[in-house]
Amino acid sequence: MDRAIIFCRTKLDCDNLERYFIAIDRRKYSCVCLHGDRKPNERKANLEKFKAKQVKFLVCTDVAARGIDITGLPFMINMTLPDDKANYVHRIGRVGRAERMGLAISLVSTVPEKVWYHGEWCGSRGRNCSNTNLTDVKGCCIWFDEKRMLGEIEEHLNVTIQQVDDKLNIPADEFDGKVTYGQKRSNLGSSYENHVTQMEPSVTKLAKLESQAQLIYLKHHQSAGRIK
Repeated sequence: MDRAIIFCRTKLDCDNLERYFIAIDRRKYSCVCLHGDRKPNERKANLEKFKAKQVKFLVCTDVAARGIDITGLPFMINMTLPDDKANYVHRIGRVGRAERMGLAISLVSTVPEKVWYHGEWCGSRGRNCSNTNLTDVKGCCIWFDEKRMLGEIEEHLNVTIQQVDDKLNIPADEFDGKVTYGQKRSNLGSSYENHVTQMEPSVTKLAKLESQAQLIYLKHHQSAGRIK
């Protein structure tokens, strides 16, 4: 994996992940951050670095990523699932554009986790905050149940999201195991032609039914006029 966009829940999570990548190997895991606490010039420069492939990873929040245009992105990683299931659709839409194959990966906790949630009652709005009480007692933490959220996302999309085993083997049956993410689907054109051929009888039948319906309506309308 040499190029990916990584989504985090909070700006603090983004900063922590950036520091972690730098600490373990800043060359191997070169990255830039994109969130509201970074100055506009820095955000613009960081985005351009990622687009120019000068760094491998773009670490960002949902708000900061809105409207950015990045094509041919092979991978997207959810460090945590989004609070709003609709944002999941926006996130995964970042990969596989322009007829290219992409892989979206979500790291989902199997147990509820206590995470930061800084509301208006937080004087520092998250900066150096240490209030680990829950929000119902004016604290800055909530319980985050990702298994439940994953179920809601699957229901929203009406799909079952594939899960990997403990060896992290990614299912690739659809492509017979021959997948290079970020490259174009080689069989896209022929598949489209086959699809058109398969649909042709149904479209012809539908056109005939529409014509019959219009004739029936016209006759009914003319008959009603004569009765009057």
